[in-house]
Amino acid sequence: MNRLKNASIFMILISFLCLVANLPVTCIFKSVTGISCPACGMTRAFLAIFRFDFWAATWQNLFSIPLFVFLAFSIVMMIKDFIQNRFYYLPNVIKFLGKYPLFFLILIGISFLFNNLK
Repeated sequence: MNRLKNASIFMILISFLCLVANLPVTCIFKSVTGISCPACGMTRAFLAIFRFDFWAATWQNLFSIPLFVFLAFSIVMMIKDFIQNRFYYLPNVIKFLGKYPLFFLILIGISFLFNNLK
């Protein structure tokens, strides 16, 4: 059962990434309000990271590099869980995120300010 759950989550993530990569996605928040959301510029920042242009990535979105590292590590850990037929990584990440909601809200606020003041 764990292998099926891991494969399902992995396929959903891959499908989402393929969808986002192939569709012209615009920020609904920015379209409605006219101001940048905390995630605005993240796609351009990830493309800059792939070009090894870390200064541009940081300018596009302040937290792009830490988020990129976290996502890359998460993908590796989920593949490892899938191979070992376990389901440990995602529940532990969700538990960690639930313990420190104020910390993550502050980070989102900082990103929101940075995106709108630059």
